Amino acid sequence: MRAEIIAIGSELLLGQIIDTNSSSIARFLKDNGIELSRITSVGDDLHRIKEVIQEAIQRSQIIITTGGLGPTEDDLTREAIAQTIQCPLIFQPHLMEQIEALIKSHGFRMAENNRRQAYIPEGAIPIENIKGTAPGFIVENSRWVVLSIPGVPLEMEYLMENKVIPYLRERFNLQYQVIRYRVLHTCGLGESAIGLQIKDLMKESENPSVGTLASIGDIKIRITAKADDNDEALALIQKMEKEIRNRLAGLIYGVDNETLQGNIVKKLEMLNLDLCIVETFTGGIISQKLTSTNSPSFTQGVFLPIDQSQKDFLKITEEEFNTLYKEPRKLTTLLAKKARNDFKTKLGLATHGKITEEQGNGEFRIETYYTLSSPWGEESIEHNLGGELWMIRERASIIALDMLRKHLFKYDARKPIG
Repeated sequence: MRAEIIAIGSELLLGQIIDTNSSSIARFLKDNGIELSRITSVGDDLHRIKEVIQEAIQRSQIIITTGGLGPTEDDLTREAIAQTIQCPLIFQPHLMEQIEALIKSHGFRMAENNRRQAYIPEGAIPIENIKGTAPGFIVENSRWVVLSIPGVPLEMEYLMENKVIPYLRERFNLQYQVIRYRVLHTCGLGESAIGLQIKDLMKESENPSVGTLASIGDIKIRITAKADDNDEALALIQKMEKEIRNRLAGLIYGVDNETLQGNIVKKLEMLNLDLCIVETFTGGIISQKLTSTNSPSFTQGVFLPIDQSQKDFLKITEEEFNTLYKEPRKLTTLLAKKARNDFKTKLGLATHGKITEEQGNGEFRIETYYTLSSPWGEESIEHNLGGELWMIRERASIIALDMLRKHLFKYDARKPIG
């Protein structure tokens, strides 16, 4: 049983609004065991809407359209579907009465063009809409069904829950199969390297299925399971998650909505540790991420974007700074140690970057350095990163936080810090 969503409206293609309707509809389908195979956005063009609908009904059994049911000339969903199935639009007096009553209840006078909303394709099943002036409708044949609902999110949500899903359950005799998923967040390896370690699981496992999604510095692994009940689906997910964790070990930092910085501050609080940050080129990104957690374990963030501010912070002469600048790893270590001592925290983390090559088109190669100062001394790493500055800064901030996360693992085996 495959479904498609068609989101209609030129405002979607112009970037004027974000298509949240499709993600909401997708969740309704997922929670009811209906596989979503495609989401399409199309503008307010009669020919293109018809073309998209015609293609969809060749592929899928369930097509849900959202949008294009308003009262204006550019609301073309009714006409497009009617022409696709070669049926005329028929005026529905009872829908007109509902529309007029709703408009009057809100203290307005009905405009003449609201009559357009009372027309649906001949033979279609009306979907009465008590939340707005745009009724939906259902067109069906023996092989597929097209359900058209309005694009106003409040109305769409109500009709999906109270009209569309009950209809689909009855029409297709859907069992209460559930679809559940879990997302594992990883960092420290790229998508291709992660993919190599779980290649067989992604290729061979159908239930649960495994896939990856890359973003800057973060690779998500999605495990999706189908089952007759929630417990069975969760059992399938847990078994697969255990196998993935065995392979990726410490690369996994969180699950579902957990964040890297959120899990770090939880660990800091559990260990009764506090932290300060010094950033010389990351624009305060690390401090912003930690500040967003509202955790008292992050006590201070300092951004030193120019040489002079770094020299002043370290309280060294121009000559001393010039010598130190030639040894960026040593500079980063000194920043971390001084921050920890000055701010009297258990941990001090410093980052530093040095441009090694300007590649043109706004892209650079930057040597990045990271030092964590703790009661046991200092740990340092370095990475050569390339790309646009904003991208490098984001990647560097994640590298720094992941370094801190891995360091905190060690405290479980250590004595409490005095």
